[in-house]
Amino acid sequence: MSLAKRIADNSGCTLLAEFTNGRFQRGRGHASVARMPWGLDQARAVLADTRHLVLVGARKPVAFFAHPGKPRQLWPDTCDVQVLAKPDQDITEALHQLAEALQAKPGAGPDEAPRPEVPQGAITPDSVARLLAAVMPDQAIIVDESVSFGRGLFSATVGAPPHDWLHQTGGSIGAGLPLATGAAVGAPGRRVIVLQADGSAMYTPQALWTQARERLDVTTIILANRKYAVLTGELAAVGAEAGPQALGMIDIGNPDLNFVKLAETMGIEAVRAESLARLADLLVHSCSRRGPFLIELVI
Repeated sequence: MSLAKRIADNSGCTLLAEFTNGRFQRGRGHASVARMPWGLDQARAVLADTRHLVLVGARKPVAFFAHPGKPRQLWPDTCDVQVLAKPDQDITEALHQLAEALQAKPGAGPDEAPRPEVPQGAITPDSVARLLAAVMPDQAIIVDESVSFGRGLFSATVGAPPHDWLHQTGGSIGAGLPLATGAAVGAPGRRVIVLQADGSAMYTPQALWTQARERLDVTTIILANRKYAVLTGELAAVGAEAGPQALGMIDIGNPDLNFVKLAETMGIEAVRAESLARLADLLVHSCSRRGPFLIELVI
């Protein structure tokens, strides 16, 4: 990422990452980069004035969902798309050669955004992100399956300590809990914090039992809004007027799921949080102990 940042600083180009990336090394001491927005309209606005789009290990940007009357292509028709390196090629070497061709000088170093203070107030995506950046330990591993709630979490955690950010890379859901389990097995001694939407958590809850059995250092934050909010948003985006039966199919609040009891039956200590202050206390507590811990955050 530092090479790409160096090229951007010397050429004046805009550096962007795909919205879904398997792994980012980020935080203080690392070069920061913005992600493409998830929403079709927002993403097209970002690229609206782009004349040259250079892909480095990335795919051509298209919208994930098709919307009636709108193109899935996110770049303008007047934009020239070029491929510097395909995903299966040596991306680092391609960037080295481009930097040499541009005679790109080393930049001023990585961005050093200030670490935020512990926020107060209501539970919002921004306040949760700032809280995470304020209290996460050094070299934490953040697993992001926050879905609709978490689309702004990435940009608001730039000032956090050095950490890895793991994100789902496809359209399926349920990756968060097993991904966190695998990360904890593969990187013992590092705290894994998984931001997990409640609906998708129900596809793979058995990962919690593995975390308990293996005493893995995983803090799970269940983002409990009692519905598949991403589908509610997409229904509105395509202009659908959903009736009670359709909306009932994406509502998981009848009856409410109880992730505290679900985690406890699998041997994991768990607590519900209904305020930002309570979340802060529980997050600090979970990162100071060994083994798994689950926080059901009512949002």
